[in-house]
Amino acid sequence: MRPQSLVLLAAAACCAFAADTAPVSGKAWSVPLPDSGSIQMSWIEPGSFTMGSPAAEAGRHEDEAQFQVTLTHGYWMGATELTVAQWRRVMGDDLRGHLTKVIKDDTLYDFDGKKQTIRDFMRLSLDGDIGRFLANEDEGMPMYYASWNDAMEFAAKLTELERKAGRLPAGYKYTLPTEAQWERACRAGNADATYAPVLTDIAWYSVNAGEGYTGKPMGRNGGPRLAGLKKPNAWGLFDMAGNLWEWCLDWYGPYPTWSVSDPTGPATGVKRVDRGGSFGSGASAERSANRASNPPAEASAYRGFRIALTYGK
Repeated sequence: MRPQSLVLLAAAACCAFAADTAPVSGKAWSVPLPDSGSIQMSWIEPGSFTMGSPAAEAGRHEDEAQFQVTLTHGYWMGATELTVAQWRRVMGDDLRGHLTKVIKDDTLYDFDGKKQTIRDFMRLSLDGDIGRFLANEDEGMPMYYASWNDAMEFAAKLTELERKAGRLPAGYKYTLPTEAQWERACRAGNADATYAPVLTDIAWYSVNAGEGYTGKPMGRNGGPRLAGLKKPNAWGLFDMAGNLWEWCLDWYGPYPTWSVSDPTGPATGVKRVDRGGSFGSGASAERSANRASNPPAEASAYRGFRIALTYGK
């Protein structure tokens, strides 16, 4: 019997959660949100895959050396990047309200060894209408200006809500996916550079981000688009390439040179991993193996996140 099944049975036996309204291994899950709405999540089977990129892959970087990864537990991934509406129903503020808090935050964070406020690091002024920093405020937009810290706060609050509601099996929590979980989910069994032969079919990126764009331009390449407009991968995940970079749980660091199970990245670091490219990125950044890293306090119009439901510490 799979470890997930044992967890579900044990939790059901002691009435820790409502087994008929909780996520079940092997099945998609819809997370009910306060007031209304939900987060649709796809099930990702446990298994092994080759992480990283081959030396001949166009656009490859040195930090993408291939190695074998085994994920011993299945998990769920949000079908889309977390939207503004989903954020609001859990956190209580909309995109404009959240950005206002970010800009007014006087806390000094560590940005590459220098203590700064987020607004100074991101060059966001306190003066004038905050709307000048916003591309589109539609509730179907992926939640941008979300830092790694913000994403983890959202995950912790969602976990608390779901535990109180009796819908969360023992040992599970909402969090960000590890870098390995993200790449396995992105690839959906595909070893090629991207999970589709035609990038424009699956991604908003620098080549097509301006096509039909009606929001306020963010740079030369349009801006973030409504979540889920492009074709999903084979496991039902939208926008794994393009639209917004997505935070991962791991600190950024070199890959191991041996086969590993359930990797979580370095124990410490300076920057957190983000993956998938954005509307402002070129084709090489949209590759499934491409890696980026940024300070965890950074809140950018080019970055958001996708929630995961995982088993473990």
